[in-house]
Formats: sequence, structure tokens, C-alpha cells
Amino acid sequence: SNLPPRPIQPSYHLPFKQESGNCSDSTPPMAFLIEFLLVLPLAVSTSSLFAPKGGACPAGFVPWPASNGTSVVCQAYELAVQETTSFLKENLPPFDKENIVTLFGEPGGVDGLNMGVASVAVNMSLDARINTTVTPWAQLVPKDIFNNFVVPYANLNEGRTNARALLAEALFPILRQNKAASFDDAIGAVNGYGDASFGSVWTALSKQKIYFKSSQTPLIYDPMSVIAFGYASCTGVSVMLVDALRAVGVPARVVGTPAWHNKTENGNHNWIEAWRGAEKGWAFIEAKPAGQGETLDNPCDKWFCNKDHFPVPNDTPVYAAQFDRSSGVVYPMAWDPENEAIPGVDRTAYYAETCSKC
Repeated sequence: SNLPPRPIQPSYHLPFKQESGNCSDSTPPMAFLIEFLLVLPLAVSTSSLFAPKGGACPAGFVPWPASNGTSVVCQAYELAVQETTSFLKENLPPFDKENIVTLFGEPGGVDGLNMGVASVAVNMSLDARINTTVTPWAQLVPKDIFNNFVVPYANLNEGRTNARALLAEALFPILRQNKAASFDDAIGAVNGYGDASFGSVWTALSKQKIYFKSSQTPLIYDPMSVIAFGYASCTGVSVMLVDALRAVGVPARVVGTPAWHNKTENGNHNWIEAWRGAEKGWAFIEAKPAGQGETLDNPCDKWFCNKDHFPVPNDTPVYAAQFDRSSGVVYPMAWDPENEAIPGVDRTAYYAETCSKC
């Protein structure tokens, strides 16, 4: 990060949802609490203390929802960087391990050698959490979901590039213009379902509006290639939409089937799932170039969500990609079927139940 050197401070807790008001007689002033907490030894970093109503994490601290649902844990930025970076390094795909220094930078390196696309992703993700003006929803994402579906620098085995920096720069003004205030607002604005005059990820970066063109994977499926060529098939536009949502603090993941009815001759398809908050959870939608007029609330408005593709009994497998390798599940890549390096989440039961009703 660009913060000045400082001792690493412990985490502490503040109210999660508050209203304006005065402190009770038994509550110490905010300034006193913060001054006291900043000098606490690291050993008490798990203790919970509450500030007066209207409190917020001070500068240099990252907010995380506490497990009790009523408070927020404020973690020192440098500690958050270390913890999040460790998660990525512990779960690196095998083919990325050879490039770990390129991905994270050489400590003490000069001329830019101290930074890599993974370390940039870490810092930008945490910056989104503390940006309550443009991306206020980001601070509501639990740490496990955030680390797995916001922080990662890549989705599958696409080229590793610094696309997040370009995406964030292009999308933040679009969020402001759309007055996005929630997960759903952000998802709609990014994917082109906001005010059309403000643009979307499909119009903000390429010389022409990005459009769907079949049979492009694996030729064109990383965001930089999609931007340069101006088109991609389902995998390419899905990867780009996931990266765009992550760039603005929305958890997202690529999801799809390697083969309809488990037969490769029937073809494959990818779309995305986005996290809409603790109450609504995950919802699926296609990147707009691949599916016009879809919504987050109606599964049946997707062309593939029906009994033809998910009969009873179901024979179409569906998986979502993730970064955490602990699941033991593999995300199968139709363009690289022997590659089992990408961990996944088995979503077959969900889609079989949901889409068989359409």
C-alpha cells in the first residue's frame, strides 16, 4: 500500500449498523476509544469493543462484518494486506507458482519490480472496502467470500494481466452517474442495465461496443483480449464481467457446464453468478452481450434455464470456479479438459432444481 510506515495495529470492533445520536452515560467518547485501542497490544486483537452510535473505522483500517451481525471489525490495512496475500499464495493454481514473484512483485524491487497483478488486486480490493462513497456495498462482504470471489487476480487459466486497474478506472464514474448504492445497483450498472447514457463495461473500454461472437475460447477470453478485439464468446464475456464486478467490490464467479447433458458434442456454456448480499445470496445472469433482457430475480428468463437443458432426472453438470483449493472439487474447462488445476463449487443440484421448474 501507499500508507506511510507504521506499526501494525490490532483489529477492533465498531457498530455495524448505526443511527445518529448521543453517547449513553456508560459509553466512552469515540476519540478516547480509538486512542486507547490503537495502543493495545496485538494479543487483544480478538477482543470486542463498541463505539458510540455513528462510529466508523478510522483511516488506515479495513472494515469487516463481525460474526454477531451487529458490529464491524476494523482491521489495520497492513494486516489485511498480509492476510489476504497469504490466502492467495496458499491457494495458487499450480501453473502460477512458477510465476509467484511476477504475480506478487519482488520485495524491495525498483522500477516497478515490487508490484505484480496479484498484489495490485489485493490493494485495489481492500481500497474498495474502505471507499464508502463509490463502493459502499463492498464493506458488507464477509471475509471468506471477499477473499475467494473479489480479491483473486484471475478466474480460470486465462492470461494474467492488470485489467482490474483499467476496469476500476472506467467503471467508478459509471457507478457515480448511476448513483449506485447497493449490490444490485452495481451489478446492473456494470453489465449495462443501468442508464444507457452512462455506459457500461461493454462500452467504456473498447473502441466499439463489445459483442458476442461464438467459438472464440481459448483464442479470446481474458479481459485485455476482449477489450482489444471487441468481442468474445460466452467464456470471454463472462470472465470480463466477473473481473469488472470484482473491480467494484462485488463478489462474482464464472459458472457453467462443460457439456450439456454430459455429452461434449452438445457443446458447453458459461455465465456468471454475483453475490447480492447476505439476504439474497448468489444469483445468476449472463454477460449482456450473450443474453439480453435478463434479470437477477427471474431464473427462467435465461435461455438455457429450462427443462430442455435440465430435465428430470438431470444429466447436465454445472460448476462455479473459485480460488480456495480446499473444496476438492474441480472446475472443468471444456477448452482444456485434462487441466484440473482450477478448484470449483458443484452447483449441479441448484440448477437442476431451479431450471427444471421453468
